[in-house]
Amino acid sequence: MLGEGGASEEMALKLKTTQKSYDKFKKKAKSEGINDFVFNAELPIHKKSSMLQKTEDEQVKSLVERKGAFSAGGLWMTLGFQLMGSKATIRAQVAQIEQEKAAAKKSVKKKADEMKLKVEKADESFRMFKSGAKMPLEAWRDIIRFLLPLYDTNTAPSKLNTIKKVTEKLQTFETAYESKWDELMEMQLRKVQSKLSANTESSKPTQDLQSQLHLESDDDSNSI
Repeated sequence: MLGEGGASEEMALKLKTTQKSYDKFKKKAKSEGINDFVFNAELPIHKKSSMLQKTEDEQVKSLVERKGAFSAGGLWMTLGFQLMGSKATIRAQVAQIEQEKAAAKKSVKKKADEMKLKVEKADESFRMFKSGAKMPLEAWRDIIRFLLPLYDTNTAPSKLNTIKKVTEKLQTFETAYESKWDELMEMQLRKVQSKLSANTESSKPTQDLQSQLHLESDDDSNSI
């Protein structure tokens, strides 16, 4: 029986006997070549992350910067045993989601702006063509960059790097698509400008216009 916070005499005797048996076994193991340090092992102690001592705001910032708000390892290293029900966890996850949404929105806007610029350049160059003015190479390339991906995804506009190559390719449109290239250009410009205008006026976030309008960047990687 235990009495007044201490062990009984019987229990104390058992512990003493056990200790003697342990010491005897330890001495025998050492005599047989087993290092006795194995009997003196201590439980490993987890080294606390410096972030455990930081404020909640600093923990949230660390998690978001390292994109660790949804990583079990990242959360543990930052919060340790504070992990369960931690307000910092929720705040960091919300902040990381908002950060990723903002980055995606920025990317969509950048592509839409690039597409708008491409269409504006094509329109300006096409007006030059219709006026009968002498066209420099870059004006012809503005036209082919816009028109070619709409009809021929197997040829990269960047391959058509001379006026002769561009005009020869445009001349093939009548045979391939039963319309002259300038008629197709007029039709596609109106169609794309209409879509761009609709997206600009809408208050809703735009989709990726580059994909929506089937226009690819002027890159050799698009060629087959």
